[in-house]
Amino acid sequence: MKKIAIALFLSAILGTSVLAGCSPKEETPAPDTTKEEAAPEAEQPAAEEEFADLAELFKKGENAFKDGIYYAQTFTMTDQQSQMKTWHKGDKVKSSIVADGDEMINIIDSKTGEFITYSASEKTGMRFKADSGDSAFMPDTSMTDIASVDEQVDTATFEVVGDEKILGEDCAVILSKDKATNEEVKLWVSKKYGITMKMVSKGVDGSEMTIEVTELKVGDINDSEFEVPSDVVIEEF
Repeated sequence: MKKIAIALFLSAILGTSVLAGCSPKEETPAPDTTKEEAAPEAEQPAAEEEFADLAELFKKGENAFKDGIYYAQTFTMTDQQSQMKTWHKGDKVKSSIVADGDEMINIIDSKTGEFITYSASEKTGMRFKADSGDSAFMPDTSMTDIASVDEQVDTATFEVVGDEKILGEDCAVILSKDKATNEEVKLWVSKKYGITMKMVSKGVDGSEMTIEVTELKVGDINDSEFEVPSDVVIEEF
């Protein structure tokens, strides 16, 4: 049960990666084209237009999650590092986390509210249902969470600051700043799929957290991926 508790804790943290994801790689700054030829101020997109563009970008991710997606993430904070693998398809999500030397598997069905967690080595686990309003056990959508843009327009600023590639994916680099605390979050979002390939969060105290996608596969996720192996004993709660 101790390992299960650790897995739940890590799942909650890593899921805000996000998204819910190796030490952060030093990114090459995007070229500053403004020095070459500054565009007339009248041609600069209005703030609301930029928000609309970001909304459309993130909205692309809805199809990726619906049709099926697999990604591996590395989560780095200070001197701690963790890895997690995640499979999404429709209403279901599965995550694999190595904790305490054991692989813990979490399977969530957001439609039924069912949550299953088990140890891959000990072949034991538990199953229970979350309350309908309990978002803590619902699939993480932080990789495609456009609601965070729409709902934070009054509390944070968003700006596209460059373009970079991650795992061969062309990404828009988006910088968000909290208007009250001045905390920064930088996102690398796939232009094709609308998913966050990397996130770097910087606190006002100098702390830094990085989540980066190290493997990505969109589509062709088998439904059997979300089934519990027959040799695993699940206790009902």
